[in-house]
Amino acid sequence: MGVIATLLPLDRCLQRVNGAVRGQHTVSPCHSWDELLSACATEPVHLAVVDLFADGAASFERIRQLRTRFPRLNLIAYVSATPQRARDLFDAGRAGLDGLLLVDLDDSPQAVRTVVEQAEARGVAALLQHRLADMDTAARDAILIVVTRAHMRLTSHRLAETLSITKATLLEKLREEHLPAPQKLIGWGRLIVAGQMLDDPRRSADGIARALDFPSGSAFRNMCQRYVGATPLEIRERGGARFVTAQFLRAIGRPHLAQGLDAQGTP
Repeated sequence: MGVIATLLPLDRCLQRVNGAVRGQHTVSPCHSWDELLSACATEPVHLAVVDLFADGAASFERIRQLRTRFPRLNLIAYVSATPQRARDLFDAGRAGLDGLLLVDLDDSPQAVRTVVEQAEARGVAALLQHRLADMDTAARDAILIVVTRAHMRLTSHRLAETLSITKATLLEKLREEHLPAPQKLIGWGRLIVAGQMLDDPRRSADGIARALDFPSGSAFRNMCQRYVGATPLEIRERGGARFVTAQFLRAIGRPHLAQGLDAQGTP
C-alpha cells in the first residue's frame, strides 16, 4: 500500500481523496508546503495531491522544488476553477503535473480514482521513457501512450489518432522498430500497468481485471501467461511493473535495456 500526501485546505476535497483511495493507499494530510516536503522526505510517498493555490497564489516554485527533490513523485493538482485562474491552470499543464482535478466539477470518487491511477501509470511509463530515447519518436510515443492510457479502451485507430498520424503510418513506424502490432502493443501497456497494481498486495487479480476493463479475471490471467509466462502472483513476487517492463523490452529485442529492472538481468 502506497502513501499519498495531500495539501488540500478544503476538507471536502481531502474527504473525497480519502473515499476514492480507501483500502488501496494511505493518505497523509499536510497543512503547508514545508510539511508536504517533509512528508515526501520521511515517508514512502509516491503521489501528492495538492491545491496549487493553498497559499493564495499559484505555487509553481514549490512544484519545481518537489520535482527536483523527488523526481519519481507523481503530482496531481486539485483546484477550484475560476476565470481568474485560467492562465495559471494553463501554466499548470506545462509544469509537469501528472493529473488535474477540478473541485465540484470532475471530482466524483470514480473521477478521483481514475486520475490517481492514470498518474501512477505515468510513473510506470518513466521506467521506459529514458530507455527508449533512441527510438523513432512516433514509435516511442505509442509505447508511452499505451501505458499512460491503459485504463481507457484504446484501439489501434484511437492510438493512431492520439499520435496525429494515420493507422497505416503507425503500422509502418512500429514495423520499422520491430515492435508488436498496435493491438498487441496495447495489451503490453495494460499488462505493464497491471504489474504496477500488483505491487499492492491488497489488490486481487480480479480487482485489477475490473480496473483495466478485462472481460474477466480469467482473461487477465491468460494474458499474463501468454505475454510473460507467469501468473499474477508470480508477477507480484518477481517485481510487478519492473518485471513486466523488463519482459516487454526483451520481447521487442532490446534485452540490454532491461538491465537493472528485474532479478533475471540481461540474458
